[in-house]
Amino acid sequence: MRIGVYIDAYNISLNGGYAMRYDILRDFILQEGMGLRMNTYMVFDEERAEEDVDYREKQYGYFSVLRSFGYKVITKPVRRYKNEAGDWVTKGNVDIEMAVDMLTQSRNLDKLILLTGDGDFIRAVSTIQGQGCRVELIAFRNISRDLMNEVDHFTSGFLIPNLLPTANTDQGATDWGLENSRVRGICYNRDEGYGFLRYLDLEYQNREIFFHYSQLPRGYHARLDDIFEFTIVPNLKRDGLMAIDMELIR
Repeated sequence: MRIGVYIDAYNISLNGGYAMRYDILRDFILQEGMGLRMNTYMVFDEERAEEDVDYREKQYGYFSVLRSFGYKVITKPVRRYKNEAGDWVTKGNVDIEMAVDMLTQSRNLDKLILLTGDGDFIRAVSTIQGQGCRVELIAFRNISRDLMNEVDHFTSGFLIPNLLPTANTDQGATDWGLENSRVRGICYNRDEGYGFLRYLDLEYQNREIFFHYSQLPRGYHARLDDIFEFTIVPNLKRDGLMAIDMELIR
């Protein structure tokens, strides 16, 4: 399967995806095929780079790491302008460049993976689907509901193992899903005082786990599709595992 990946890096970083692991993302996406196009779109402050050596070297180093993971880095200069109050404002928007690349390159793709929460891409998505290409979405927070409804499939980035760091800073990449590890899962069933979460293991297979309302944040009642970070421990009252120390993520 020929897969294309298009990442609105600034939007993702501002909306829950800060510190996203691009290597983990690559491995998750390319389970079913080859990454024919893997583009990440970033804003770059050229004026600041001329004056701030640390900023310039840090950005260049970051771009180099992404390229080593197989991504093509497309940058757009930050624009500065004065608002109505007379204050200088910086803005960086890569929507046009990203949409054009998606529309032209999707002709050679079987599946397109889009990382953004921006509803401005809805028309591009529907056009690409009309050409016979499947479109899937990965995002974290502040996601356009219309965009989620337009794509063929949505995956919350919070649920992809190790894509974002957990509260347990000592946890290794191979610890996800083991007893006493922190993972993130989605509430898919609930009853009076208890419920069940679904999470992905390191082989991206769905696992289910029991939770009791006593482990929820104080005063909170779980809702379907809530995403929690939690610790996996043995369930002493029944066979299997249970979730404790639950923190609401979304």
